[in-house]
Amino acid sequence: MRALRPPVADRLLAAGSFALGVVGAITLQAVSAGDERRVDLWAIALLAAMSSPLLVRRRWPIPVVLAVLAVSTPYHLLDYPHEATMPALVVAAFTAARYSEPPRPGYAALVAVGAVALPVVAASGALGNALLGVGWLLMAFFAGLAVRFRENWKAAVTARLEQERADEVERRVAGERVLIAAELHDVLAHGLAVANVQASVAAHLIDQLPGRDDVPLRELSSTLHDLSDTSRATLHELRAILDVLHGGDAEPTEPVPQLGELQRLVDMAEAAGVRVDVEAAGLPDEVASTVSVVAYRIIQESLTNVIRHSTAEHATVRLSQDGDRLQIAVVDRGPARPGSTVTPAGFGIVGMTGRAQAVGGELSAGPGESGGFEVRASLPLPESWRVPS
Repeated sequence: MRALRPPVADRLLAAGSFALGVVGAITLQAVSAGDERRVDLWAIALLAAMSSPLLVRRRWPIPVVLAVLAVSTPYHLLDYPHEATMPALVVAAFTAARYSEPPRPGYAALVAVGAVALPVVAASGALGNALLGVGWLLMAFFAGLAVRFRENWKAAVTARLEQERADEVERRVAGERVLIAAELHDVLAHGLAVANVQASVAAHLIDQLPGRDDVPLRELSSTLHDLSDTSRATLHELRAILDVLHGGDAEPTEPVPQLGELQRLVDMAEAAGVRVDVEAAGLPDEVASTVSVVAYRIIQESLTNVIRHSTAEHATVRLSQDGDRLQIAVVDRGPARPGSTVTPAGFGIVGMTGRAQAVGGELSAGPGESGGFEVRASLPLPESWRVPS
């Protein structure tokens, strides 16, 4: 109901138009030679009916013009003071040009001119008054066009400035992404490539030794091969990230990892000496891609922290569905390595928290009640990916 209520300005405009019409009719009657019909209740009612449509002039500009003209015609034919209709007609003509869509304003102006001029001329023969009324209507009409043009021009200028600002922000962001990509390539990618080559060469040399079947050498060779494979896989993912940062269209060398590839993380952790048990019950066969990637990355970072910062030889990954949420827990029971600590303010945990929040989830990390360290995350599951309870 509030949306249908006329603006205060339109209510004042309609009331002012009516008041000017009545005062004008009475004044014109007083100063005229008496040729026109006396102002009575019918004249006042017609003037009120002419001003009333102005209450909705912004919503229906063309119907308002037609309504005002329709009421003004019998007013003129009854030979009441003709100029008293001008306030309502001027506002209607202005409204037609200001608020209606082209080419309707032009048609409305022609209708206004014809519907006002012809009855005046036919009723009183006052050609001068008719031409004067037409002039006022044309002035109001072109004033409405001028206001419309000015506001459209301002809107176009504002839109262009906003687009230029958005383009500038996009250029700056693109520049920052290129700089970040360059730093990652020059430092991280180079280091990983060197580590991959050195691990591969060392593993190959050990495989050529006469005593390569000895248990220590065999384990060392296996570790170096695992290091080579891990660094190679990490390089593939890093190159895909660099392609995104550069804004290139090249296809990533590997698909984005999903929760279904959890065994890969388990194998990598066990190759580093940490046994991982995965407990998953009541989960969907598939999880929505965005949530799946976030879950994979949280588990990956959590197991990396176990390998780097804990003396634990065992970790547990628990996955479960709780209503419309995917619950994740990565727990280890080992004390921290000497001189190594994991805090909630660390970059890894900050990154995991940001990933969880990006999909509407939450994450907590800290020391467990019975020792060790725990990471717990709760991620929303879209309706189509939930298992019915």
